[in-house]
Amino acid sequence: MANQSNSENTGIPLPVISDKTMEDEESLLATSEKRIDVTRFLHTQKQIQDEYGMEEVNVSWKDRLRDKCTCTGTKCLGKCLSYIPIINVIRTYKLREYIIGDILSGITAACLHFPQGLAFGILASLAPAFGLYTSFFPIILYMLFGTSHHISFGTNAVIALFTAEMAEGQVRGLVRQAGVGNVTENGTQIVEGLDDAAIIDIKVMTASGASLIVGIVLLAMGILRLGFLTSYLSSSFIHAFVCASAVHIASSQIPKALGISIPSFTGAGKLVRSYIEIFKAIPRINVASLIITILSMTILLLVKECINKRFKDKMKMPIPIDLILIVVATIISHFAKFKENFEVPIVGNIPSGIPAPRVPVLSSDYIGTAIIVAFLVFVLSIAMARTCELKHDYQIDDNQELVAYGISNLGSSFFQCFPSCTAPPRTMLLSLMDAKTTLNGLFSALVMLLVLMVVGQLFESLPLPVLSSMVIIAVKDLILHVTELPNFWRINRYDFIIWMGTCLCGVLIDIPYALYVGVGLGLITIVVQGQKSASYTLSSPKDEDIYLDSSMHNNLHQLPNIRIFRMEASLYFATSAIFKRLLYKEVCDPRQIAKSMEMENKNGSEHNENGGDGKAKKSHQQTIKYLVIDCSLVSYIDMNGMKVLTQINKEFRKANITVVLARCSRYMLKSLETEMLSEVFTDSRVFLDLYDAVYACEHSLV
Repeated sequence: MANQSNSENTGIPLPVISDKTMEDEESLLATSEKRIDVTRFLHTQKQIQDEYGMEEVNVSWKDRLRDKCTCTGTKCLGKCLSYIPIINVIRTYKLREYIIGDILSGITAACLHFPQGLAFGILASLAPAFGLYTSFFPIILYMLFGTSHHISFGTNAVIALFTAEMAEGQVRGLVRQAGVGNVTENGTQIVEGLDDAAIIDIKVMTASGASLIVGIVLLAMGILRLGFLTSYLSSSFIHAFVCASAVHIASSQIPKALGISIPSFTGAGKLVRSYIEIFKAIPRINVASLIITILSMTILLLVKECINKRFKDKMKMPIPIDLILIVVATIISHFAKFKENFEVPIVGNIPSGIPAPRVPVLSSDYIGTAIIVAFLVFVLSIAMARTCELKHDYQIDDNQELVAYGISNLGSSFFQCFPSCTAPPRTMLLSLMDAKTTLNGLFSALVMLLVLMVVGQLFESLPLPVLSSMVIIAVKDLILHVTELPNFWRINRYDFIIWMGTCLCGVLIDIPYALYVGVGLGLITIVVQGQKSASYTLSSPKDEDIYLDSSMHNNLHQLPNIRIFRMEASLYFATSAIFKRLLYKEVCDPRQIAKSMEMENKNGSEHNENGGDGKAKKSHQQTIKYLVIDCSLVSYIDMNGMKVLTQINKEFRKANITVVLARCSRYMLKSLETEMLSEVFTDSRVFLDLYDAVYACEHSLV
């Protein structure tokens, strides 16, 4: 930078810098070292603000509110259209380029929607038909309002598990309120005066009510632009929570896979108690169900792992083994009469057609759980959407995604659907098939409509162990998140602790506790990291004007009479005391220096009174005259932090040490304008950079 005169500058240039190359060119290439010299004037922060600062325009809150509320016809129309992205998709749709990819990916995803709808409908403690409904209506609604090309909204194993807990909880509550009912030997709950259809109806109303609450919460979050909330959830927490949920899901299917019945448990430790009952029921295993489960899982693993995954780059589309398996299993079960001859449980009646709209009934009993489900829908779906966004290089809108998730759940709740969410297998399938736009959902919906109207009732003989096997295999990859533990241990121990605490609480206690513990551990981690923030003094090599951490580098020398201190943390109530303690430890304790100076002065006076020569011998030789605090990492400061800075300045002043600040962040500069700090740290003691502060101290300009 050329030297320029400036009336606001001190007129004192820092050392001149010019580009130089080393004499030995081979040495330069070998070491890649160049000498860089810089010339500029000494600047305080006030001088920079006066010369280059922008004039702040003060806008009253009334004007801001008026600007937000003013809406022209064009602005209003544009805002409304922004909430319906499908309009822009249709307007910019390249028919020849996109249509084939959307058709193939949509139909392929539907081949997975159908078996998963049947399986997760049962997992949700409902009937398979309701899983099919949840695999139809949310697809259409997300297609209209979503922004991700690869999100496949519909049933999800984790959400189905929470739905089952809410539905069964309502039935148990009905038993307690009515004071009737009992539990049979095999765990089936009997409510006097209610048949199976009535109990299913109660569960369906609970599930659809939960879907309504989930939709309202997500829609409100989208309108309030709360998409940024996902930034506060660590990947270790999400993976551990999903892994714990997957363990519960797989465990819930074991009794169906083995053809046994066990009592239903709730509350802390329910998974442990369930496994105790499973082991007790081993003598009652249905051999036919066990054989069907083993064969189904073997076929699914062989095709998915050994063919689809291994040869995915060479195949235009993966083999729809889930669909093939349920078709073959249904045919064999129908003609071999599995239910009559081997007592293998089957799906049973699947009504054809679309259910009539029905207003959900809400209950305060499950509002809290439904809000947790809404949060999970958001986290699980947006994580998959962002993964596909990065992979395929297009942009999604987090807030619009929230709106889409909300409307998908809100609208489908009127058609007897339980809460919907994306599912990783379907989303990854759409990503593999390279879906071009959200219109792929149209073709998935058409296939599912055909299933609902005609095909569904053909699968009444499908054995339940087949669906249980599909559910277990579907969550296999989620359970295998446990293999990430060594990486978490090597990379970040805090993430490892969050993962272990969340997963163990979810498995050994219950899923809701995993959420509380995971979030709590995350907050504790933030606090602990703040308490253990690094602090150090900065020194420079003899031949270079750079400042390095004295505790991490050798061959550095301290500046004469000057110390530079930095702490890697914000300065607020939780760190202010630590900041002061570490500063006094790393630099010096001004209280001890002031006390020593007082003692020396007192001893000197006594010596003179006793007839001394008037030259007191100082026992303490002060070597520090200036303290420079590097504020570059102080992104936030509160009242406690301001008080500590004031106290530090006061105590160092008593020790005849001047405190100056450098590299202040934007928030720090605003805090320095407050009455509490403006009189303590005047403009002449707040510098643009460390070089300015050190130069001013060396030349006694402070």
